[in-house]
Amino acid sequence: MKRIIVLLSFSVMCFGLVACGGQKQQTEDSRWSKPQRVIEGCDGVMSNSQQCQKNPNTQQMMIQIDRN
Repeated sequence: MKRIIVLLSFSVMCFGLVACGGQKQQTEDSRWSKPQRVIEGCDGVMSNSQQCQKNPNTQQMMIQIDRN
């Protein structure tokens, strides 16, 4: 009886893992640009950061990657 329960739970787990894979999106061909260094000031993305609230003249080197 224990073997049947173990085999049944194992098969349910295997089917669950296969089902979680889902379908892959092959319709879109997305390409990413090369990383570029960007100096960002407190007037852009960093405006709400703790660093900019302490010193509004702060600049930070960030990496920008765009999806084409």
